[in-house]
Amino acid sequence: MTQGVVREFDAGKGSGTVESDGGEMLPVHRSALMEDQGNQLYPGDIVEFSVGRNKFGRRAAVNVKRIGWEEEGEGDEPREWEF
Repeated sequence: MTQGVVREFDAGKGSGTVESDGGEMLPVHRSALMEDQGNQLYPGDIVEFSVGRNKFGRRAAVNVKRIGWEEEGEGDEPREWEF
């Protein structure tokens, strides 16, 4: 399994982008989330995933599981959650 960070996720579209620890940006769709993870991710979520192919044949994050989140750095402004 590969680890990475969710950079963006649009709940309305059900898709977003995950940056792997290696720096590769991969698309992610809500259908790729493990059953117990619900159907949404948030920017800053740390995830574990496999690299597979989406329906268009492109590399994508699959079997995605949330394992944590990025901590806000000292002196950073608090992040606002959008619901």
